[in-house]
Amino acid sequence: MAKVKLHTGPGVFEVLSHVCRSPQEAMKQFVENAADAIELVGTEEGEVLIKLTYQTVGSNGSTVRVLKSIAIQDTGVGMDSQKMRQVLQQIGSSEKLNSALRGEQGIGLLAFALIAEELHLASTTTEGAPSSCLVLKRKWLKSGHAEIIRNCPDHKHTDRGTVAYLDGILPEIAPQLSKERIKEYLGQQFANDLRSNMYSLAISDDHTFEQIHPQRFRGVKVLSQHFSVERAGSAYVELYVLPWEMTDASISLYGRGGTRINALTDLQTFKVLPWTDQRLEGYIRYDRLKRTADKTAVVQDQVFGSFVQTLHQIEPKVKQFIEEVSAESQEKRFTVILQRAGKLIDKFLRYREKGLLEKLGMGGTEAKGNGHEHRPVETPAFVQAEAPQAVRTVPRPPSRAPNIKIAAPSQEKSIYRSWYDPGEGVICINREHAEFLLSQREDRRCLRYLFYVWMKETLLQEYGEQAAKVADEMVGLLAEAEPLLR
Repeated sequence: MAKVKLHTGPGVFEVLSHVCRSPQEAMKQFVENAADAIELVGTEEGEVLIKLTYQTVGSNGSTVRVLKSIAIQDTGVGMDSQKMRQVLQQIGSSEKLNSALRGEQGIGLLAFALIAEELHLASTTTEGAPSSCLVLKRKWLKSGHAEIIRNCPDHKHTDRGTVAYLDGILPEIAPQLSKERIKEYLGQQFANDLRSNMYSLAISDDHTFEQIHPQRFRGVKVLSQHFSVERAGSAYVELYVLPWEMTDASISLYGRGGTRINALTDLQTFKVLPWTDQRLEGYIRYDRLKRTADKTAVVQDQVFGSFVQTLHQIEPKVKQFIEEVSAESQEKRFTVILQRAGKLIDKFLRYREKGLLEKLGMGGTEAKGNGHEHRPVETPAFVQAEAPQAVRTVPRPPSRAPNIKIAAPSQEKSIYRSWYDPGEGVICINREHAEFLLSQREDRRCLRYLFYVWMKETLLQEYGEQAAKVADEMVGLLAEAEPLLR
């Protein structure tokens, strides 16, 4: 066992908190280092495996699984004890910034302290040879030392490559490192590598490993193209338009080596439309970009300036794509919702006419979720013995629901939620009204809004202009109370 002096100190945790702003981002450092090691080998069969280990704890008869450790294994180039000592003595250097590799040397190792009490890095450069183990502990960092153990008895590893053991997961961050959260995060962060099949990435929290796939985009692909950047290569842009706004929609920016730098809109110059439109997602890769020392932004040099200019030039085209796809998607969706609204109104009218509305929710066949089980009436034996008769098809009467359409208002009608067009015999829904725009984000809410508007127009036709203001205000109140009516 050899002790190694580190150039750390009392402020090391504050520095780490700026480098890694979440447990997932701290864990990403180890996956980046694994990807680097695989790339150095040059194999086409690289593999990174993530193993979550739990322990069961409990009291008063109840038990719960608690995350105990995480192991990240790669089939990369590996390290011997001499390389480990060299890495420890260069913690915080920016050697890798001058190559096409992902992580900054040393910073990824210290990131363990944001996740676990200890890091044990077992590694070997030769297949079948015993590994050496680099050991770092949180309590050692302020005093600045580490250990290197040859033939570590606790973490034996004889396959070429490295296993990073994060032992003693901090209880306060354990819930943020569930298998599903890690899969989603790494699928986004390493999407470019995974699409290029540079290596495989898998995770397990029991005995079965699940493949981590690149992030799947949910919209319509509108752009997949290389754009020439003035005298500085080309940037690849792949964009998708969603049918409506999604709060988690983002555009990832990748730099050298296919490393995700951040979301495009994290950069001040892109905090504008169309990039901030939450109907837009995808990714942009430009290998000439350099990350800042803390790996959270881009070095704003001449290359970055050319890149910005190139993206600004395609903004009108991107805006056009968003409007075209959104309009087409909305029209298809509105058609479906209007059909459903028509069926709902038709059913309501038929039930009211037959006096069945008061029976709903009282244990009848239409009641659902009221705690009463509906039992079918048993058929008498003598009826069962009779020969079956031909079933007569009774034609369904035509729908009683009125014609409804979603329309753009004229200037004088822009303040109304809806209006009746006697020429076409149609109830028109103001598609630009704030309450409709709010309701149409969710199908069920939009369906109820259309039903409220139908009630309003029905009251107007029954009671005349005297009911106009009351009926309109009724719709407004119901729309405002919608979140409480669910």
